[in-house]
Amino acid sequence: MVYNDVVKFKIRRKNMAIKEDLRVQRTKKALSEAFTTLLDRKPFDEITINELCEMAGVRRATFYKHYNDKYDFLSAYARSLRDMFDREIWPTTNSKETKDYFVHYAKEAVIYINDNENAVNNLLKSNVFASALSIIIYQNYQDTLERLRSGVASGLKVPCSIEVASSMLAGGVFTAIFSWLYDGKKTSSEQLAEEVGNFVASVFHD
Repeated sequence: MVYNDVVKFKIRRKNMAIKEDLRVQRTKKALSEAFTTLLDRKPFDEITINELCEMAGVRRATFYKHYNDKYDFLSAYARSLRDMFDREIWPTTNSKETKDYFVHYAKEAVIYINDNENAVNNLLKSNVFASALSIIIYQNYQDTLERLRSGVASGLKVPCSIEVASSMLAGGVFTAIFSWLYDGKKTSSEQLAEEVGNFVASVFHD
């Protein structure tokens, strides 16, 4: 009888943890959606945590439970976009090769930024653009490093250290995209995606 009670207690605790995780996921999703909406309307430095929380229906105390400030949130937001790619886009492709993953991700980054041009332009116009861009690139570097390590462990070959390859991929791809936007999109997004994809493919040895 005591054993059964312990099992039931553990099950209740596990279910509570799952519900808590779901609440956290819903909170972060609401904040991300609100942030995307706000960034579509105004520069990043004009977005306040108060209005972000108000639009998301989240208390400030809850926001600060997960993030130190809006720069910390921006880093998490960049990570969530990469996670969305892993969860929703990459599984629909036929190839499962690590090299193809990075080429495909680079092309999808062009498409995503082009589709959200107004929000990106508001980031470009921000007085803290350099800081915001460095946060995005560094987060992408961390994500790329994690995935590249896994690929190398599985046999993928790169011409330099994993750290250098990751920094070149993360910085090069996003700098190329933002420069393309800043210069007035002198080529089509399709051409840019192809060129960026070719660059990424050239990093790896066959």
